[in-house]
Amino acid sequence: MKFQWVTFAVLAAALSMPSHAKSNSGFGLGLAYDLGVGVTAQFRGTSVFVNSDALALDVRIHNFSNDLGTVHAYIDAGGFYEDGGRYRDNDQAGVRLPVGLSFGIAPSLQAYVQAVPNFAFSDNENKEGFGVDGALGVRLRF
Repeated sequence: MKFQWVTFAVLAAALSMPSHAKSNSGFGLGLAYDLGVGVTAQFRGTSVFVNSDALALDVRIHNFSNDLGTVHAYIDAGGFYEDGGRYRDNDQAGVRLPVGLSFGIAPSLQAYVQAVPNFAFSDNENKEGFGVDGALGVRLRF
C-alpha cells in the first residue's frame, strides 16, 4: 500500500512540474469527439484520431501562438475514413482541413476545439460532398 502512494506522489509531481510542459517529447494521448468518440494521439505536428468506425490523420500546416505560448491557433490538412456499417455504399473517405485552437489546462494537459471542413467521397450520392464537422478533445502531454 505504501509503495502505491509513493508511486502516485512521484507521478503527480512529475506531471505537474512547470518545466515538464516545455521539455516534453512532443507526444500526446487523449480522448476526443471527432468522427464520434474515440482516442486521439499527436506526435509533434501529426494528429491521429481512431474509433471502431473511423480513422483520421492530419498534419500541421501552420501554427500561430500568443506571446506566452499558452494558446495556439492552427491549420491542419489530412484525410479520413468512416465505415458505413452493414452497407458498403455508406462508407466514406475524404480530405479535411481542420482549423482550431489548443490551450493548456495544466502543465501536461492540453485541450483543443476545431472546425473541420471536409469533402467526402462515397458510392452513396447522399453521403458524398462538402461538409463541416467539429471536434473537441483533451490530451495528456508526455
